[in-house]
Amino acid sequence: MTALPWLLAFLACGSVLAVPPQEEPIVKAVEKVRPAVVNIYTEAVVTQEVRDPRDIFFERYFGGGMSRGNRILQTPLRNLGSGLIVRADGYIVTNQHVANRETNPRIRVTLVNGKDYEAVLLRDDDLQDLALIKVDAKEPLPFLSLEKLSPNLLGQTVLVLGNPIGYENSVSAGILSAKDRTLTIGDLTMEGLLQTDAAINPGNSGGPLVDAEGDLVGLSSAKMSVAQNLPVESIGFAIPGERVKRWVEEAIAIVEGKMKPPPERSAGVALREKFGLELKDCNPNESLQLGYQGRVGLLVTGVEKGSPAAEAGIQQGMLVVGLGQIPARTLEELPRKVRQLKGGEQVVVTVLGAMKQGSFIALRSGTVTLKAR
Repeated sequence: MTALPWLLAFLACGSVLAVPPQEEPIVKAVEKVRPAVVNIYTEAVVTQEVRDPRDIFFERYFGGGMSRGNRILQTPLRNLGSGLIVRADGYIVTNQHVANRETNPRIRVTLVNGKDYEAVLLRDDDLQDLALIKVDAKEPLPFLSLEKLSPNLLGQTVLVLGNPIGYENSVSAGILSAKDRTLTIGDLTMEGLLQTDAAINPGNSGGPLVDAEGDLVGLSSAKMSVAQNLPVESIGFAIPGERVKRWVEEAIAIVEGKMKPPPERSAGVALREKFGLELKDCNPNESLQLGYQGRVGLLVTGVEKGSPAAEAGIQQGMLVVGLGQIPARTLEELPRKVRQLKGGEQVVVTVLGAMKQGSFIALRSGTVTLKAR
């Protein structure tokens, strides 16, 4: 009998605290952020030169003689993603893998109100997977300010907004599951990522992850099952808001001429800094002249005194043909993780040496382990 008054009071309190749907914090957060979220569609034409199959047939069985020349194939490459308007004059941040400069894509942006714009790619960073694009609109656009960021507390409610698999203007909810995660996708390793169980699917990339007040938590980047080809659910990753804000501010300052762009961190620069190796591409003709029998690789043009390369016995004139399990054909083809080398990391380097023995040139190959400084 004594519990009845308490129960009645609890039910009465619950009815007083009940909030109509239009007043729910999550609904209000979506109303705040949604106008600043855009759907991104890109299309690029990949040109590839291939041999005519009939040429291969005649060469194999009849010794050739009827060549028709190579054929040019042009294949359309389409991609979709999301983005966040960060200033009223049309600056939008998204993932670099959504707006990839290498493919020179045509970028179309669709706002929540259905308006379409052509966007231009202004800056991108493949190591941080961030890109800055811009649309020219006659009127100021709705945007989400980056001045106030979420505190990013474990367990807090987070919302994902974007364009998953083409379902425009979608919203999903979850919690902030973990921080400081590391994820490897192909040849890119990203550190310090946020983890969430909110649904992140292909097409959400570049869209915002926000909290229940509509403040930026991070930028959706990848889903575990997509990254690792595993049947995993409820593990998605985002680039932290502080990192996004810092990069966007710097990118806009560079675009507007208020700041000089930082020097490009190429694979050649990284190998010089970490190992003391000066390298250049060695084409087949040069390789023949140097006695390497046409083997392509990276020619050692200099070795810094006292460097890891010098201590390992690498000398000028040698040919680097492998880094770990990766063939070293050209500096441009080296994977992004070469530019991400950190002090203390060890890399097995395969080198060739051309040794003159009388009128002959003998090739010697070997491997050395270099420790990045």
